[in-house]
Amino acid sequence: MAIFEYIDTFEFSSATVFAYISDLEARNKWVKGILESRVIPEGPAQLGSSYFEAGKYSGYKSEKTMYVTEYEQDYLLTLATPPEVRESFRETYRIEPLSGNTCRVYFTIEVGGVPKVAEFFMTQSMKKEQPKTSERLKAILIKENE
Repeated sequence: MAIFEYIDTFEFSSATVFAYISDLEARNKWVKGILESRVIPEGPAQLGSSYFEAGKYSGYKSEKTMYVTEYEQDYLLTLATPPEVRESFRETYRIEPLSGNTCRVYFTIEVGGVPKVAEFFMTQSMKKEQPKTSERLKAILIKENE
């Protein structure tokens, strides 16, 4: 299993950051490569929500359905494919408040069932993409909170 982690500090409250991260319909604004997505039920994520995503990442096409498997308001959101899926995927956002208007976000992506060669290329890509994803999220938060 390949695990990709990135940590960044945001000059926003954990509630503000979590509200945007848990808006699954808005992921295509800050996660590069999403071409199509569907959320059931519509609206912010909740435990058990279904999220379908199709896209192109690092030159690879991807389609997956994930479910919200962990949800703690303003602190934790995990999306994961069902356990029986051969190429498993798990994405976790853990938010740690540092002060009223600052928080630290832990981005973790776990990918299973991919060949070792693919893991190498994914690692190279994720080292570049995770900071960019965080910066896109920050830019959107700044724009929407001006």
